[in-house]
Amino acid sequence: MSYYAKKISPLCPVEVCLPRVKGGVEKKEERLRIEKKVLEKYFTEDEFLVILDERGQFLNTIELASKIEKWLEASKDLCFLVGGPEGISPELKHKAHFLLSLSPLTLNHEIAILVLMEALYRSFTILKKIPYHRA
Repeated sequence: MSYYAKKISPLCPVEVCLPRVKGGVEKKEERLRIEKKVLEKYFTEDEFLVILDERGQFLNTIELASKIEKWLEASKDLCFLVGGPEGISPELKHKAHFLLSLSPLTLNHEIAILVLMEALYRSFTILKKIPYHRA
């Protein structure tokens, strides 16, 4: 993740936060409630909120770059949220401006973040017309 954060930073400011829920929470609903409170500390109402969800919209690379360009025109900052083992609470999903799916597969959140970071880097190289993406 730090590899792509370093590659993205000259193209767009980036901050990667990896909050954790401490302790063993066994009930799904309780874990989602606790994670919601933790995650809400990492974004503001002014940011364009994109939540990764397996039922979200699939985009190809060019479509993602185009969406990012439009989102940045509408908002100063973008925030991408990846849930933990139980996903993201329905209440938090309701706050999202966009639900994005990286794959119909269920991905470990660390792998999902890595895939997202590469997709963001690729998108920004397209927007900045830097040769990286090959269609």
